[in-house]
Amino acid sequence: MTIKRNTAELKVTPDVHEQGARVTSGHVTFWMNCVGVPMVLVADGELRARSGNAAAAQLFGHDIDDFAGLPLHRLVGREAETLVSRVWNRSINGFPSEPFLLRASIDGAERLLVVRVSRLDVDGELLRLFTFVEAPPTGAVTLAGWQENLLGLLNWMPFGLEIADLDDDIQFANSACLDLFGWTARDLATPEDWWRLAYPDPEYRAYARTRWETEIAAARAEDREMTPFDLDITRKDGTKRTIQFRHRKIGNFHVNMYLDFTRERAYASELKKLAETDELTAALNRRSFFKRASRTLASGGAEGLALLMIDIDRFKRINDRFGHGAGDQVLQLFVQRIGRCLPSSCLLARLGGEEFAVLVDKDNDCAVIAESIRASIAAHPFETAAGFLSVTTSIGVAPLEGAESIESALSRADRALYRAKQSGRNRVLHDKEA
Repeated sequence: MTIKRNTAELKVTPDVHEQGARVTSGHVTFWMNCVGVPMVLVADGELRARSGNAAAAQLFGHDIDDFAGLPLHRLVGREAETLVSRVWNRSINGFPSEPFLLRASIDGAERLLVVRVSRLDVDGELLRLFTFVEAPPTGAVTLAGWQENLLGLLNWMPFGLEIADLDDDIQFANSACLDLFGWTARDLATPEDWWRLAYPDPEYRAYARTRWETEIAAARAEDREMTPFDLDITRKDGTKRTIQFRHRKIGNFHVNMYLDFTRERAYASELKKLAETDELTAALNRRSFFKRASRTLASGGAEGLALLMIDIDRFKRINDRFGHGAGDQVLQLFVQRIGRCLPSSCLLARLGGEEFAVLVDKDNDCAVIAESIRASIAAHPFETAAGFLSVTTSIGVAPLEGAESIESALSRADRALYRAKQSGRNRVLHDKEA
């Protein structure tokens, strides 16, 4: 490999111009000590030095032999170490990153350094080579201060932010990224690690990746911000979060923004649930039932659909004798038993009081389902705070006909239910039998 040096930068390039070219530890040690710029070799993803050259020993006030295993905060201070841990370099092995400013604390004195980092494959192990140069002391100090303040601002932002080069190699990730995802540069050595770890389910991973790549391609082709979208990611600790993804090309950088919408989406889901379901039993409410049932009818026609009207026999006696608390428990347990009898494609709603409706879809036999509900309710008493209560139910069945509306079929099922109760209760009656 060759090492080029001037007063502003160090460039390390492998003799073989391809990603993954390797060098030996002997080569690295030799060339580091031939260069007058402070250099420290660090294991990729770690915060401990492997070695340093003579210039680094002079800058940081340590003997060369002291660098092995030395924590970076012992060299540059805690705050500077934290910043270093958030600057990820995904560049091709042997080529330095963009420079960044580091306000270091060296022997108790504050020093402003310009830092560049190169990735090297040394004897088959991936290492990072840090180069430290004193920040320009004259006119560039003001600009350096702005850059330093900007990095501080980005780390303060309450959303995840990544800055990548035009090849999508991440150059900087702010502190919120670690808070959001839990993954560090050490965990995510390659982009494939991100997809594998953040989306452990292969099917959802394929969906997430396709969505990301499709949206980014469209945004870059039209030179615009990517249309924001949500994905559910898995954090390092195994918890799930709903993240809104944003992306934009700005100058020579690609900027990714991550907003945690987990709480907002949970609230929205809960509000939707409250708007569509009965608060006591969690069955659909009347409005939602008619809306969904009408949508099902419009999409596939009436053929094969049927409606059940279901009523708890002598429910008023339960309330009068045991109280409304026991009555509420019966309603809740009643819905649970009905639910166990229904295929997932059927709709169950509480229309009011002790009256319930079921829309049976085309693939199920309404008479069989109605009888299974009746038998299940009558089979075992309901365990309530007032004791075990025997409950029965009456059911009216009405298949939809032709261009009939949901309301019309439900009215026929209700008439069949009324006759079932008149004829002795605890029975199923078809509207044609009524």
